[in-house]
Amino acid sequence: AAQSVKQALEQVVKPEELNGENAYHCGLCLHKAPASKTFTLHTSAKVLILVLKRFSDVTGNKLAKNVQYPECLDMQPYTSQQNTGPLVYVLYAVLVHAGWSCHNGHYLSYVRAPGGQWYKMDDAKVTACSIASVLSQQAYVLFYIQKSELERAGESVSIGREPGALGCIDHTGQASKHGELQRGACLQEPDLEEHLVERATQESTLDH
Repeated sequence: AAQSVKQALEQVVKPEELNGENAYHCGLCLHKAPASKTFTLHTSAKVLILVLKRFSDVTGNKLAKNVQYPECLDMQPYTSQQNTGPLVYVLYAVLVHAGWSCHNGHYLSYVRAPGGQWYKMDDAKVTACSIASVLSQQAYVLFYIQKSELERAGESVSIGREPGALGCIDHTGQASKHGELQRGACLQEPDLEEHLVERATQESTLDH
């Protein structure tokens, strides 16, 4: 019944009161007692996958409803550890089902490429599209990645900005070229060559 992903997440973590027949059975006094049950996110993964209920349990018919979802999603309010700072995820893929029921239809996806450009992937047909088009879909599955992971890959992410490409911005205000990622210190060529030589030596020793 949620109108947005945020509202759905709020319903997930909303405390549920256990009373009457649903009361909590105490293992100490062996009697039922009123209690409150809450679900929260205990650990945060690098990738967050949200599946929206798009099909009826009874008929399997498609639930064609617009559910709002953001480009940047702060999951911190839904975690077990409160007041630890924002836990921001950035949308990077959207799966869409086109059809009337779970028994038929067609799947297509919207994918964010390095540099921030979005593409509509419809079988062999690939076309560039805007973030506004991505956010207006009747999404079935949403894929988010932690903002820190994008920054580690060399991309800059701004929260609460106007919709657009998530490109890197230099000091002159010019956006960097799409697809350019900064090489991390652990991927420098000298270190990589040294690692390969060392591993080759170890494998040779194991063979002997």
